[in-house]
Amino acid sequence: MKKILSIACLALVVAAFASCKKEYITNVANVPNKTFITNPAIQPADWKQTTDGKSDSVDIPLPQGIEFFSKTDATLVYFSFFSNVYEQIPEVFNGVSYSYFHYVSNNTLHMVVYSQPVNGGVPVKPTSPITMKLVLIPSE
Repeated sequence: MKKILSIACLALVVAAFASCKKEYITNVANVPNKTFITNPAIQPADWKQTTDGKSDSVDIPLPQGIEFFSKTDATLVYFSFFSNVYEQIPEVFNGVSYSYFHYVSNNTLHMVVYSQPVNGGVPVKPTSPITMKLVLIPSE
């Protein structure tokens, strides 16, 4: 009886796995990612204190041809604080928290980046230029 039960269990397991099938999902549109790097870099003088006085921000209009993607697409932002080393934001660097959002105005994509001290207090503007890399990734 045990032998019949174990054969039946084995048959059930084989039947369950035999019905699995592998599917591949491909991007039919084959739209490549778009990457934009600020040139010149964001200068310390470009940062302005927000009206509430709690952070500094910089509004970066991107050149024509950098289009705003749909709600399903991804926007990745990286900062280079020194020589071609990029770190993704949101990020904390030297006690300053960086974050961003984007919007469209007059068919131009804008990135707004905020910096604020992690422990509160008065915001401190960056003291050296920062290069920003923006990667737009299409998705369905």
